[in-house]
Amino acid sequence: MKRFAGLILLLLPLTGLTQTDTPKKKSFFLELAGSGGFGSVNFEKDVRIKKNIIYSSRIGFCFIPIDRNNGNALIFPYLFNARVGKNAHKLEVGIGQGVTLTTRGSFFVLGLAAIGYRFEPLEKKIFFKIGYTPLISYIFDRQIEHWGGIGIGYTFKSK
Repeated sequence: MKRFAGLILLLLPLTGLTQTDTPKKKSFFLELAGSGGFGSVNFEKDVRIKKNIIYSSRIGFCFIPIDRNNGNALIFPYLFNARVGKNAHKLEVGIGQGVTLTTRGSFFVLGLAAIGYRFEPLEKKIFFKIGYTPLISYIFDRQIEHWGGIGIGYTFKSK
């Protein structure tokens, strides 16, 4: 029950229940490698904006074949991020959870972390990002898989 309550608290920012005076943005991006495995499609929503820090939550989706025993995998990375910076150049840090379901009934969870660079010009809707995105196993053993990713995205500006 505690895990379910924690999941609800993590997903709450996606609902837009937080408030801010600054317009929030929604983004869609493709990430090669990164938190979703070998590649993912992601949706991101700003949830709070304070001075030079933008807090956002993102959820993604990836579908990849694994092997004969596990079949194909559906990966759902969810992260809570902070983007720090005044102009187009931003430091992006995040933490989250990755859930993997296989077509053969297996279920895996991994901790996710991210630190990287994001270039998002204020006058443009396209952004680019690159980062270090380790995958953290913590259930049966403690293990970190070093990983990274690059992404390109499109921002839908709010009114």
